[in-house]
Parts: sequence; structure tokens; C-alpha cells
Amino acid sequence: MKPNKIKRNLIIIFSVIVLLAACIFVLYMTTDIFRTKRGAFFRYALQIPEIFDVLETSEEYQTFQKTKQTNTYATTGEMRITSSENIADQSILNKVNMTVFGKTDYKKEQANYDISIRSNNNELFNMTVAQDKDLYGFYSEQIADGYIVFRNDNLTDLATKMNMQIAENLPDQITFFNKDEILKVSRIEEKHIEQYVKMIRNQAPDTSYSKNVKERIEIEGQKYDTTSYTLSLNSEQNSNLQISILNELVQDSIMMNFITSKCRLLNLNNDYTDVNTLNSMMRQRIEDLQNNPEIAGDFSITVYEYRQKNIQTKIQIGTQTITISNINNDEDKFVTIKIEEEAEPTINLKIENNNNTYTIKLQKDDDGIIDSLEIIYNMTGTVAENNVQNHMTINLVDGIKSVSFEYKDTINFTNDVGEFQDMQDGKVAVINDYDKDYLNEFINAVKNQINSVYISQGASIGINLDPLFE
Repeated sequence: MKPNKIKRNLIIIFSVIVLLAACIFVLYMTTDIFRTKRGAFFRYALQIPEIFDVLETSEEYQTFQKTKQTNTYATTGEMRITSSENIADQSILNKVNMTVFGKTDYKKEQANYDISIRSNNNELFNMTVAQDKDLYGFYSEQIADGYIVFRNDNLTDLATKMNMQIAENLPDQITFFNKDEILKVSRIEEKHIEQYVKMIRNQAPDTSYSKNVKERIEIEGQKYDTTSYTLSLNSEQNSNLQISILNELVQDSIMMNFITSKCRLLNLNNDYTDVNTLNSMMRQRIEDLQNNPEIAGDFSITVYEYRQKNIQTKIQIGTQTITISNINNDEDKFVTIKIEEEAEPTINLKIENNNNTYTIKLQKDDDGIIDSLEIIYNMTGTVAENNVQNHMTINLVDGIKSVSFEYKDTINFTNDVGEFQDMQDGKVAVINDYDKDYLNEFINAVKNQINSVYISQGASIGINLDPLFE
């Protein structure tokens, strides 16, 4: 064979191999043809954090939030009732509105907001809500002759003195929600998280993975034909995996600090925000699992793939099922979370982002009795033109009763906001400082006064109201 012909054939063969390799690579990256069930499962399981994409905000909104942190500003707002069912005659409610006039200095941790509720020109109720450093309180001459205040410190002890059932679940201090800080992960933290993903990936046997093609699911009324991949663990396998992960975690200071810092931002209690306490809990869990693997229970997680995207994840832990759906395309951008458990109400949460109009709806379904809260929010205007407006619709459902509110406020960035209320002295009742007996006597007196004002002022405009507090 002539050298030129050999060279030409080699080039052809090499080109075919390269083309074939390129095709295989493309198919591997864009389909699951060459992936094992394990590989395909983790490909879509690792897409679960994409649910947080729905929380993305516009550049203008981010500018607005940053500007509030470095400037004083005044707020002028109004709320009105737009519709209701089984509460009162709508012609009465149409006359009711609430006005808000406030000022805030984020850097100095001070804020005052004067709130007035009126029916036509008749004032039904007024109060001032204030912050002064770590003190938060309100004053209404219709309720008390001074500010009723709580200190944002040692809240677990305060709630215990008030006999609140949720006391043990409260943090010592409330931290204001910061989405960016909660979702922020450093490179070294990412590396550590990857180690635990590898541990899960390698420890579960091949028989724990399964695949189901053409599985039809429904999300918000829309049907999808998906391919599902499932990781299933029995009690023993689940127990062994938990023990392996926990044994690593208790020795991993970076991950322990990562977990406790995020729990602190989420306002979880001391069990999860203190490294030593959490470490002890984990070691106790290891011991419990070693003594009784059955307490781990069966566990399964299924991911549903549609057009190379994980659009739904279903997690089953014992009798509890958590279903997370994530739709992000040209028409829709929303996440739903559904929590189901035997003999318990079903909880549904939906977060939707429609061109920077955000809808959050939380619903509880207790055998057909629906309670829900829906908030729809969007912002107009710009910081540069100092004409930012916040628009909010609030829909409340309590069984057969429902009511809808419209709220709008205007933000004016200005240094001319005047003086702030000083709650460090004067007529201020800091309830944290009271002993248990006096505190509960005081709180009951305040509740009774609020009930009295609420019922009498409702009656004055023709509305028969039930007490707010039992």
C-alpha cells in the first residue's frame, strides 16, 4: 500500500474515532444512555439545590436592600381590605384601612413606625412599634401607659417563664433572615460536602438503585412523562450509612462550624447552633444506632428526570413523605414542597417567581379543612430616582373564613427623619426582667385589654368579633 494511501486511511480512521468519541461524550453529557443507575441518580440528585434559583432577585431589588443598610429612610404605607368571606359585610370592611408612617436607621439599629386603623374618619386603634438596639416593643394608649418591650436575648428563658410550648425550640436570639448568607458556601466547604456525597455514593450497594422509565407525574395540574431513579435503603443499610457519616462529621470541624452557622441563621435552637451540643447529639445518635439499627427506619429518595432536568424529588422517611417539585422554564418558575405523614395534616408550600413578582403560599390541609397564607410581592421604582414602592397582596384562609388585603408603601431615602424613640429608659416594661409569676400576670392583663379593645372597636362599626386571645 502506498504511503499516501496509508496516511489518508489513518486520517480517516482517526477522524472517525474522534467523531465517535465526541458523539459518545455529547450523549454522556446530555443523556443517560451510558450512565449506570447509580450515576444517573446522583446526576439528578445533585440538581436538588437548584430549587433555590426561584429566590433570585433583580439587580434593582438587591440595590434597594443594600441601600437600606447604609441609609436612613422614611416609609409611608397604606393597607386596605379588598375582599372577605364569612367575616363581615364587605360594605363595612371597605371603609376600614390602616396607615403606616415610619423611619428606620439600619446602622444604628433604630426604627419607629406609627400605625393607625380607621373606619372612614373614625380612628379605631393606634400604636407605635419601635426598635432600639436589641429592644423591640410597642406602645398604644388604648392598651397600656408605656412601651411593652422584649429584649432579643435569652428568649428560651423568656418563653419558658411564659409557659410557651415552643420554648425549647426557640433560639436565644432571633437573627433576621439573610438568604445570601444562608446559601453561601466557601470552596473549602464545597470540598468537604463533596466528600460526604462520595461516601453516600460509594457505600450504598448497586442493588439499592432502581430505574423506572415513562413514569407519569403531575405538578400543579401539568402532567410530565419522566424517568425516575431511586435509592432505597433498608433499616440496616440506612443505619450503617448514618453511622459512617456521623463518625466523619464529629471529627470534621469545618463541617460542624458550617452546620451550626447555617442553623444560627435559620434561628434554630441551641441544640443545633452550639458545636459541642450538636457534637454530643451526633455521638448519642451513633450509639443509639449501634445498639438498635431498626430506629433508622427505611429510607428512599427518588428523582424524576424530564428533559435532562430533575423536576421532582420524593423523599420517604418511615411514614413521612416529602415531595419537592422544581419547574424552571420560559413560562414557569416555581418550587413546591409537600409534607405528608400518617394521621397528620398535609403541609404545602409554593414559591413562585413571575418576572420578579414573588408569590409565597403556605397551606395546611387537615382532612379537608384548609388554613392558608399567601403573600404576593413586587417592587417598582428605582433607588436612583428615590421612588421605590413595595406592593403586597395578602390572602388569609381560616377554614370557611377568608380575607384579602392590599398593602403599598413608598420608601424615601433621606437624612431628615427626626429623633427616634429611646427605649432604654422612661415608661418601658421590659418583660424579660420580670419573674415568672409577675410576667404571666402582666401578659394576661395585656391580653385581656387587647381583647376588650378589639371586640369593642369591632362592635362600633358593626362587626361581631371573637377574642384574639383565649
